[in-house]
Amino acid sequence: MTLENTIIIVADLGELKAFKVEEHKGTVRNQMKISHSLELINDEVFISGRKKLGEVMSASSGKFAGDTLDGHHVMIEREKRTIKDIVQDIDMIVKEMQPEQVFLAFPKEHNHELTDKLSQETKAVLAKNVAADLVKINKEKLLSHFE
Repeated sequence: MTLENTIIIVADLGELKAFKVEEHKGTVRNQMKISHSLELINDEVFISGRKKLGEVMSASSGKFAGDTLDGHHVMIEREKRTIKDIVQDIDMIVKEMQPEQVFLAFPKEHNHELTDKLSQETKAVLAKNVAADLVKINKEKLLSHFE
């Protein structure tokens, strides 16, 4: 598998990280060896995705976290907005970097919703999509999740 001009994007509702795959070639004992490393090119934190419901609900409006119906609607709307922001960031990264392929990891719960909203240009280079939250995975181990 050639990883030349590949971008890896891992995200959840609170953070997005994008890495460029760097290829390293060398000779070991007269054999050509290829290794890869990841260079961080983007790290975004989505503040609204990290806030707890009680922090979002305004005490001045008389709403509390126990107000489940309003709280549920606020949470769904906040998730939709955050997904929209993440989609915009992914599309921007792809437009700016012009990769040959993109590997994406986003949690299973919203993976389909996110990928449906990606631009056609991004979908065209989306080579692998993993329905998992890999944001906290060590970057040295990240590439193995896409093999």
